[in-house]
Amino acid sequence: MLPTSPEWSFVWQEFLIDIAGGIIGAFIFLFLILFLLRPKIRIAGFLCRITKQSDIFYKFKFVNISLFSAHEIKVELHEFNRIPKGNGEFNYDLKKLELVNSHLPYMPRRPFFWVKDPSHKHCFTVRTTVDIQEILSNEHNAILIRITLKHGLTGLSDVFEQEFAEIADIKESDFKPGPKFAV
Repeated sequence: MLPTSPEWSFVWQEFLIDIAGGIIGAFIFLFLILFLLRPKIRIAGFLCRITKQSDIFYKFKFVNISLFSAHEIKVELHEFNRIPKGNGEFNYDLKKLELVNSHLPYMPRRPFFWVKDPSHKHCFTVRTTVDIQEILSNEHNAILIRITLKHGLTGLSDVFEQEFAEIADIKESDFKPGPKFAV
């Protein structure tokens, strides 16, 4: 049996308040850590078409903007077909397209803003020889790039996607080096 004196009542109230406050504080801390320490990348909103002699290929660029490195980077390219069912409804079909360099083992973190790093090791491009312009010429088709990577410190993974639906998303040039998406 527990004592029922006012002193014990005060002790139990303080104990319960401390426990509840500790649990709430731990959850807030956990969610902040999970939010701040997940991988972050940016994907260019357009792709580049490059013609070299008789070869045509398309490049996609992405940049690690996290404060930590990334591991096990997997890049997938899909043809995204919208199949009309009627009444404004669609079924969706994904067809995997081939990429030349779709698996990257390591991606360094971005340098701090005061560090000038001309090598830009945190910026990557991947390319395909599939005729993207022909796919995008159909109004029901789009291209979907999906990048999956793990955070270097925590091992948390995240998936990033970018969709390209119009021929206007293709630039007839190459990406400039660096973290900016310029041609």
